[in-house]
Amino acid sequence: MAIAVRRLCSCLSEAGKASALRRRSQMPAMRLSAVGVTEAVRGCATSQWRRIQGVLFDIDGTLVDTDPLHLVAFRDCLKKAGVSIEVDETFFKANISGRSNPDIARDLLPHLSDSEKEKWIVDKEEYFCDLARSQIEPVQGLRELMTWIKTSGIKCAAVTNAPRPNAEMLLGGINMADEFDILVIANEEAHNKPHPEPYLAAMRKLGLQPEDCVAFEDSPTGATAAVAAGVHTIGILTSQTAEAMAAVGVKQCVGDYHEILREIEAARK
Repeated sequence: MAIAVRRLCSCLSEAGKASALRRRSQMPAMRLSAVGVTEAVRGCATSQWRRIQGVLFDIDGTLVDTDPLHLVAFRDCLKKAGVSIEVDETFFKANISGRSNPDIARDLLPHLSDSEKEKWIVDKEEYFCDLARSQIEPVQGLRELMTWIKTSGIKCAAVTNAPRPNAEMLLGGINMADEFDILVIANEEAHNKPHPEPYLAAMRKLGLQPEDCVAFEDSPTGATAAVAAGVHTIGILTSQTAEAMAAVGVKQCVGDYHEILREIEAARK
């Protein structure tokens, strides 16, 4: 696996920029079609900001709207591996979004050996990095929310199913690598999401309890993990629907972090 990680790190090279620009026009649109949000337990969420001590963020789709890029990477790499399934937005949401690479490879590439699956994962991540390096931007309102978190003395963690080089590339790409107290990589813990262990590990490392924290997630897989860990979980609707998030226990969804900042302002009154 060390070899795989070293290969993946090569995706951060400048050559990736040119590759990303060549393929940019192929990226499908996967934006929230409506600005609306679910208002469930809005009052409860507002009052919670007065006592919050820790904020836990997923990365892909939560800090950075990367799902359109992941769709391209999975679509092209699955096709190259001989998979004839059409990887469109619906298939992506149902079978890929938020899941770990080993789980996806196990389900979609059963004809490959374990070593071939590992190589496929590395190649796919390199391709994704080529796409992402020059195109990623933080979700709207994130920088302002991070400023509030830091000035308020609140602890902060990033909790992700992504491989470490991928996660570090994304955080660095939006200039937020130093904003988090800890980075929890799920495949370095006992279980990946949707198991709650990555979030439980983050809270142990921060010295916090679930009632002290709030989590932000964009996928049912990640939200399942956060909800099971006992954390108040807010869905970020960069790609999924409020209904899909509610189905796994999410009680509140927002379109971006500006809505959260308005809640925080209301809590101060």
